[in-house]
Amino acid sequence: MAVDDSLQRLMDSGRHGEALALARRLAAEGQADAPLLHRAGLCAAAQGDPGQAEAFWRQALALGPEQAATHFNLGVVLGGRGLQDEAFHHYARAAALDPGNAAAHANLALLHERRGDPAAAEAAHRTAHRLDPASLPIRFNLANWLATAAEPERRMEARALYLDILQSHPQHFGAWNNLGTLLFETGYLSAARTAYTAAVTYHPQEAGAHLNFANLLLHQNELADARARFLQALELGADPAEAHRGLASCHAREGDDRGAAYHRALGYGARPQLEIPHRGAGRPVPLLILATAEEGNVPWRFLIDRTHFHTTILASEYVEENALLPPHALIFNAIGDADRCRPALERARALASRSRAPCLNLPERVLRTGRAAHAAHLGALEGLRVPRMAPLAKAGPAEFARQLGESGLEWPCLLRSPGYHGGQFFLRLDQPDALAAALAALPGERLLALEFLDARGADGLVRKFRMMSIGGRLYPVHLALSRQWKVHYFSSDMSESPAYRAEEAAFLEDPSGFLGPAAATLERLQEAVGLDYFGMDFGLDADGRVLLFEANATMVLQPPNDDPLWDYRRPASERALEAARALLRERARPDAAA
Repeated sequence: MAVDDSLQRLMDSGRHGEALALARRLAAEGQADAPLLHRAGLCAAAQGDPGQAEAFWRQALALGPEQAATHFNLGVVLGGRGLQDEAFHHYARAAALDPGNAAAHANLALLHERRGDPAAAEAAHRTAHRLDPASLPIRFNLANWLATAAEPERRMEARALYLDILQSHPQHFGAWNNLGTLLFETGYLSAARTAYTAAVTYHPQEAGAHLNFANLLLHQNELADARARFLQALELGADPAEAHRGLASCHAREGDDRGAAYHRALGYGARPQLEIPHRGAGRPVPLLILATAEEGNVPWRFLIDRTHFHTTILASEYVEENALLPPHALIFNAIGDADRCRPALERARALASRSRAPCLNLPERVLRTGRAAHAAHLGALEGLRVPRMAPLAKAGPAEFARQLGESGLEWPCLLRSPGYHGGQFFLRLDQPDALAAALAALPGERLLALEFLDARGADGLVRKFRMMSIGGRLYPVHLALSRQWKVHYFSSDMSESPAYRAEEAAFLEDPSGFLGPAAATLERLQEAVGLDYFGMDFGLDADGRVLLFEANATMVLQPPNDDPLWDYRRPASERALEAARALLRERARPDAAA
């Protein structure tokens, strides 16, 4: 006891060097027992010598009896060395010897996450929080775990935990940053902006906060501000690949193909492969997504069941044609824009042809869905009116007017740069004198001229319907009403008009009854397109015919945000999303995994 007390007195007085020398001498002389060796390990750790601390703690456990604290400390050192399996063993022993050790349960939870055992991870997180609810790191870890869950109620719990942390620690970087990401992913964009603003205000040197803020600004098409944030994130040392990918999107949406190509090469050239880890119990099914580094992908993130799949995404145009494909039981070709992404689709076709696994949205089928080619193919369908289209070379106003006249299109007409979505670079021209300004505003060497289809009803409102075709069945997604000719849900007046929302609810509840004979036309259209997954935007003319605006795979299928205003939309959205997730689960063939 006297020796033990001497060691403790040296440690208590901060004389760790002397204490460590004494411990080494006693251990060498065989005079040390397990409690003394445990203290010696603490002393070595305080001196910045984790290797010596590990040796002392291993000796302590060899001498016995086991101490929970020794197992815990040894787990920390081993985890720091990357020996996660051995660290897991020691944390588990610490928790077994001392069930009230909240820190042991918290560290076990993080290792369960890495091991891909979500049930055990959540149980350990909740046990740690129950044992020590005041612990800031434990609350933060639980919030982070819940924030990635699929269930809205668990995400709400995560949000409450982040807000609870910020009540007591109003400058906590992780809480602001991760709360912003949670709000962004659940559609609360204004609140997400507030959270990211706080993160970069309190922590201006945190590169990750600037990167996240930039992605939000990009999502909202605030391109100049997004670009500035991406560049700032790069200067601060953010992941360069992710920052360059964002910059590529900024340049692409601004019509700067050269700048976009430069940043795509930096963002995808060295790292064409991304992964989304499995979050379920049991063995994951490997899913391969063939994507493009450009802007023409299916918005696929909401379609993936993370409790079922471990997902690998390849930027197809940056993968060698003969490259070894990652393991997969299913390929989902997510390249949806045949006008903009033809080279990527050709590469995806070559990659998919080497696999024995099934492929959804075969690239060769998507290649047939370019706007002009599609219009010619679909125009003969009964009950369907497709606008006439003419791909034209960009030229001066006089030459372009001549080409337009030869195409047979009349005023008003529409002009768009192929490969852009969301109404970007898409203009209505009522008179020839508007040509010069339009040609200056639209990027690209070729433009697509389209017949203007007047979709106004007797009440002067334009109605734009969206249906998704998933596995050969049609699912209503939304109906947007507007007085403008170019209708998008995000820019319509749906949130302001109860009457508009009531009409949309009627469509979502009974689309066939609402559309009448037009429903049969959509069935024919679905069969003619021939993709496993795609969307169709359309209106109705005065005679009830379907006015097809577009039909392709790039359309967004995203749940409405958690605002109760949109509760009436949620069942239809969830049915479509579950149908898409089920389609992927059912088509996967683990026996064909390569």
